[in-house]
Amino acid sequence: MTLPARPLAAALRIFASVAVCTLLAPAAHALPPLTQDWQATLNRDNPLLGRIWSVKEGDFVTPDVLARDIASARFVLAGETHDNPDHHLRQAWIVSVLAEAGRKPAIVYEMIPADKSAALADYLATSPKDGSGMGKALDWDASGWPAWSMYQPIADAALAAHMPMAAGDLSRKVLKDFRTDGLEALGPDVLKKWRVSTPLPEAGLETLKQDLRDGHCGLLPEPAVDAMVPIQRARDASLADGMIENATEDGAVLIAGRGHVRADMAAPWYLRQRAPDAAMLIVAMVELEAGESEPSDYMPAPGLYDYIWFTPKAERADKCEELRARFKPKKD
Repeated sequence: MTLPARPLAAALRIFASVAVCTLLAPAAHALPPLTQDWQATLNRDNPLLGRIWSVKEGDFVTPDVLARDIASARFVLAGETHDNPDHHLRQAWIVSVLAEAGRKPAIVYEMIPADKSAALADYLATSPKDGSGMGKALDWDASGWPAWSMYQPIADAALAAHMPMAAGDLSRKVLKDFRTDGLEALGPDVLKKWRVSTPLPEAGLETLKQDLRDGHCGLLPEPAVDAMVPIQRARDASLADGMIENATEDGAVLIAGRGHVRADMAAPWYLRQRAPDAAMLIVAMVELEAGESEPSDYMPAPGLYDYIWFTPKAERADKCEELRARFKPKKD
């Protein structure tokens, strides 16, 4: 059967249009491998294990949905529990997602203080493809952070994609000067630039204080809590500054404790003060607790994060017991 001339021409135009649209459509990026071989051991029987909760959608999403949002954000903040290896593997996955999307943001670490910037730069200049020695170059074992082997997958993913890496925390000297000078240790120019003197919302300030109380197991006297607030604020502002100042044309990723990525008081708050129009995405890796099987059990306040990724809980010593022993008055 032969088509009449006009219908045939119309069919050819439609075919050509579809072909052009297919050629112009963005290619789908393959998702990096995502291991389900959990390393943390506690609460693996929780039905939330491995699931990703979208706070905005109020529903669970698949990794490809999360990957799409990661790839479209200028600033990605990936919050962790420091000694949980599953959290670092998922942070490494986030870095790999950006690499698969053809992006090369800067990777900024809470764990690296500003005074280690030169050591980091020297290492990257001489070992651009090898993350195994990065911990030694940064004197990681003396830093007090969990083993470098936990963080190395993040560095390996960044190095494989030729992404720059940068320090995010305050220098040790500035932290020491805080004991006597308070916020003045930052200097007037930094104070103004970082917006550290801009008051936090009352709810955010009280949450920050409560986090400090909880983090020290209720053992700190209230004056000590008040004295720690400016230090914590300065650290959050430093992390935001590290992202802004080191951002490439593809933005930056922050690797930090989950408390530092809370939208109501931490690094995202300072990012919004200085880059209000930048697209930002907060992904919180959260440890599962026994008997808590609803996403709402893990949200102390609305809008803290964009996504919550549930993992097993790592076994660890009772930190509060250790702190109580340290705070216990010594006998004469």
